[in-house]
Amino acid sequence: MSVTIDPNVLEKAGDFNLDEIIIRTITDETVDFKAAFNEINIYESIYSNSVTGNIVIRDSQNFIQRYSIGGQETIAFNVHTPGAEGSNQIDLKTHPARIFKVADKIATKEREQVYTLHFTSQESIINTRKRFSKSLTGTTSDMARTLIKGNEYIGTTKDCYIEESVGIHKIVFPYMRPFGALTMLAKRSESSIYDTPGFLFYETHRGYNFRSYESLTHDQRTPIPERMLFTDMPYARMAGNPAMRDIIFDMSTIKEFRIIKTTDLMADTVAGMLNSTHYTHDIHTKTWTKTEFDYLNNFDQRLHIDQNEFKTDYNASFGPLYSSTPETQNGLTTSDFPRSRIMVSPRATQLHSESTTDPRDYDNRSNVWLQKALSNKLSTNAIQMEMTVHGNTHLAAGDVIRVNLTSNEPLNAGDERIYDEYFSGRWLITHCRHVINPREHETVIMCVKDSYFNALPTGGNPIDAS
Repeated sequence: MSVTIDPNVLEKAGDFNLDEIIIRTITDETVDFKAAFNEINIYESIYSNSVTGNIVIRDSQNFIQRYSIGGQETIAFNVHTPGAEGSNQIDLKTHPARIFKVADKIATKEREQVYTLHFTSQESIINTRKRFSKSLTGTTSDMARTLIKGNEYIGTTKDCYIEESVGIHKIVFPYMRPFGALTMLAKRSESSIYDTPGFLFYETHRGYNFRSYESLTHDQRTPIPERMLFTDMPYARMAGNPAMRDIIFDMSTIKEFRIIKTTDLMADTVAGMLNSTHYTHDIHTKTWTKTEFDYLNNFDQRLHIDQNEFKTDYNASFGPLYSSTPETQNGLTTSDFPRSRIMVSPRATQLHSESTTDPRDYDNRSNVWLQKALSNKLSTNAIQMEMTVHGNTHLAAGDVIRVNLTSNEPLNAGDERIYDEYFSGRWLITHCRHVINPREHETVIMCVKDSYFNALPTGGNPIDAS
């Protein structure tokens, strides 16, 4: 078992602490499965309402029959990187998870079997059992707070980060599950601090979050410090002497990575990331408005992952995902074609007013947030990288990391360019998977960029000139 002699000291990259894996059965018996586990996987994502996971069990004692394990049990354990404390531990002891399924049961040899127990947070089970039908009035943050913490709904006791939003809404929820209602509220939320609309509702091992994209990367206008610095540079120093290996360097070294998605001009145009036209019809005043969105013109109106208010060597000239080089002879850029996507939505500016003197503004402001929220989500996920690093419970979905990727060009004498000019820089973790087996702990992360480390150049001649 890869557990250090001193649980507070990291002896080598990939070490972890795991003292027990307690399963409480339907008959209230507790069983420690630590000696029987083959692998634990823990999943979290800024696009998932719940932390989920599974544990692969090699069972030669027939626990599954002896304790009637069928998918109604609880599971509790605490796994963490040596030295990690508090929210940097994956603590399923304070808030045990629920096993909901037993799958892939295979007989491996005589009187031995392997099976997988799937688990999720208790709140996810509660969500499947509850529906509510009523109207709520207030800001979307007020409603989210009620749905997440209220005993009538989810009633979680976990830590919650709920960012304040603007605008008064009166929304009727017709027999909706709480998580579905929260996801709907997140899409139409506008931050009271940041300019770009659109929130996320998700859970990590640190708790629940109802917040904007920008709050993940900035505190007001100050960039949030990166959790870790990672590099893909091969380990060379003292490579022939394992005793001289640098543990911190190992923890910062990328084991493998691949950039799985980059910008797609056709898809980004059609989906509405680059440009769109939005027609809004006010069903109360019987009027309509037309709003056009332009990605390049709106780029500086929001904070970006790579943006650093205090310019550093790391961040000299970050820029948008598309160049402003003209596409046509008359100077139109990639984001100057607003009819690429057309959207229509309703408004009801005074439909829910309780009287002629009601001072509250019930406008859903879809003409303000819809296009920006859509472009924000699409541009945030335009560049995606998956990488595997040594296990680290300090990392979670929603964290900012810095990644220095080496340039693939041949180095010439006097060439000082070491890192990739576009794909190095700050990245946002959107998905995080912790993989623990008896030998080591690995962390697989999916991270994204919404801008280039250095801005793309701008050409003077139209691209379609022939």
